[in-house]
Amino acid sequence: MDLWKLLILGVVILGLFLVLGGPPARPELPAGPLVETGTFRILTPKDSREEIFGIYAVDAGFRVVSILHEGGKILVEADLVYTPSWEPLAGTITQRVPQEVRWLFAFTEEEVVVRRQVGPRETSETLAISQPAFPLDLDLFATWDALFRAAPKEEVQLLDLRQETMYTISISSPEDTNLRVLGRAIPVQRLRVSGKDWTLDIYRQGELLLGVRGPELHAFLVEVLPEGIQEIP
Repeated sequence: MDLWKLLILGVVILGLFLVLGGPPARPELPAGPLVETGTFRILTPKDSREEIFGIYAVDAGFRVVSILHEGGKILVEADLVYTPSWEPLAGTITQRVPQEVRWLFAFTEEEVVVRRQVGPRETSETLAISQPAFPLDLDLFATWDALFRAAPKEEVQLLDLRQETMYTISISSPEDTNLRVLGRAIPVQRLRVSGKDWTLDIYRQGELLLGVRGPELHAFLVEVLPEGIQEIP
């Protein structure tokens, strides 16, 4: 085999390696009139993940798009619509692994209709709402951000779509504290949220969710807290 054939073969092999063997590209948000965007880094004892999110201006109010991925591999996606006062209207959450499942929901004042799609199969369920209710996914912190922008009261009813359950959480009054960011202190508010069998600390500054921390969870907004949540005693 002459030199030119060897070079061509080498280029072909290198191209195949780059296409088939390289890591997946980092997901991107859809185009549109972005109001806000950010990245949550999510650390647990089991893994490290990243969630990118964007808030868009739409006719109904706001659209929130969230993509949870691990090394570029998409795990869960959400596309949610809220009123201007952050009351939920409708949306979709899609789980990509281990099996693709899609949940679609629509809120009214008294109920929420949930449709679950797995391949060609679809089931539907209507759930009654007894108090203000919000969609929330424990793995998608953009849903937490939207929840707290609505200024919830001490108790809130949550719809966990992927678990297909509704439950109530309690939210403490905010407390002033400080976080260390690159050697400087920034003032924030800390709230404690208690669910069925978990308790989390929520850190906010104004409307912006900065981080969520629990015994086995450390999630933080990279653009504001590049070193994570470091509370100053």
